[in-house]
Amino acid sequence: MLLRSILDFLLPRYCPVCKNKLQVEEKAICKSCLSDLPRTRQWQPRNGVGVGEKTFEEGNFAKMFWTRLPELTKAIAFLNFRPKSEIAEIVYDFKYRGMKDTAVEMGRLAAEEILPSGFFDGIDALVPLPLTKSRYRDRGYNQSERLAYGISLVTGIPVETRYVIRRSFKGSQTSLSKIERPDNVKDVFCLGEKADDMYGKHILIVDDVVTTGATTAACAKVVLQIPQTKVSIFALGHTTH
Repeated sequence: MLLRSILDFLLPRYCPVCKNKLQVEEKAICKSCLSDLPRTRQWQPRNGVGVGEKTFEEGNFAKMFWTRLPELTKAIAFLNFRPKSEIAEIVYDFKYRGMKDTAVEMGRLAAEEILPSGFFDGIDALVPLPLTKSRYRDRGYNQSERLAYGISLVTGIPVETRYVIRRSFKGSQTSLSKIERPDNVKDVFCLGEKADDMYGKHILIVDDVVTTGATTAACAKVVLQIPQTKVSIFALGHTTH
């Protein structure tokens, strides 16, 4: 704590949302903005009904995968994400501004809140959505991998980066329509050197922000090439309009 106080004096940290200086005990985001995060609350009981598997199979986030990924076991998003909003600055910090520790902290915070719901029960491995080697080299890290490490700190589930690899990047999905996006990510993922270790396991794909789900679904389909494998999806944010 003393070292953190000294570092904060020399190199002040600021909340990416409100831009106020972070206190010594605060990580990545201030307490006020943390409480105001636009959570989807998909993991919380409603109207006295407890959370069960069907909550994660039939929720709004899971429904977007029903057509393209009928084999999906369950899916959840932590936040409702709106591009260019104040909250979006958190994602922009770790995705474009090199704040990789922010991704770890957001993964940890999400896992701590979701853990009691049982969503992570039965998951054998966390597979972060891969980047191409060149993109990884340019950024210096994979933001989804950092999120996964944050989740692992809470759940103890191992992070596996050699199950699936990304062999090409056909450009950003951002400017493409919902119809164009699936074609843009077709055949961009393939099985990695440790893929056979997935046999019989339940894999949780970890992504930062999901819009249409095309990229995440493409990755999941590669995982399902291994026999007896189950796949689920976690996203820090789900884009809402």
